[in-house]
Amino acid sequence: MDTLMPLKTRDLLTRSWQSQTNLTLFLLLLILTAFVLPALGFEKNNLPLYDRVAATLVAVMATAIAWGNRKLFLPTSLVAIVAIAFRWATWWWPTHTLGLWSASTGLALISMIMIVLLWQVFRAGPVTAMRIQGAIAAYLCLAYGWAHAYHIAALADPNSFNAAGTDISLSIHWVNYSFGMLTTIGYSGITAVDPVAHTLCSAEAVTGQLYLAVLVARLVSMHISAEEHSKQERSRSRPSNQSPD
Repeated sequence: MDTLMPLKTRDLLTRSWQSQTNLTLFLLLLILTAFVLPALGFEKNNLPLYDRVAATLVAVMATAIAWGNRKLFLPTSLVAIVAIAFRWATWWWPTHTLGLWSASTGLALISMIMIVLLWQVFRAGPVTAMRIQGAIAAYLCLAYGWAHAYHIAALADPNSFNAAGTDISLSIHWVNYSFGMLTTIGYSGITAVDPVAHTLCSAEAVTGQLYLAVLVARLVSMHISAEEHSKQERSRSRPSNQSPD
């Protein structure tokens, strides 16, 4: 038994370190693909290839994060495989039907990633750097998810958005628009025309604000709970000053 405890502790520490490393890399990947590389014009030479490579890397890293929860790992892996397959299928056969399937499975994958991240963020425990990273990554994934939803709406009805002078043939084109809606700043290059498109924009704006409000409330509650638990543990560990009769 004495030899098993160190092994269990070592295994727990190893899994925790791996999970934190995967989450950090995943967050950096989201920031790179959403802000840094587009600002540098990295995707201009071959945007379709950039879109598929970025989606594949995000799917692989999301699967690695889900490894911390075996119940979520299997469905996340299956959805990731299907989403990657459809994304690359549109590279060789760029049909409208495959485009819809690619955007739909991409949305399903982002939804699974959100579940994995929110499990990391809202589970019981103290407020740590890993939890904060997960919350930021989940917020960025919200924008990616809504970007796929806009892409699906545009594929289903090409007149649902007015995008004069803006190429919206790929999901990644919708990312900037989605961030504008999520933060309620807006985006001038694309305008919602169809009632369904207007509903999606309003829903994303509300979702973004609600997420921040719930997140802050939950983190504050967890921090207060952790502080109270720590005080109770310290009070229990103090030696009694009372002398026996």
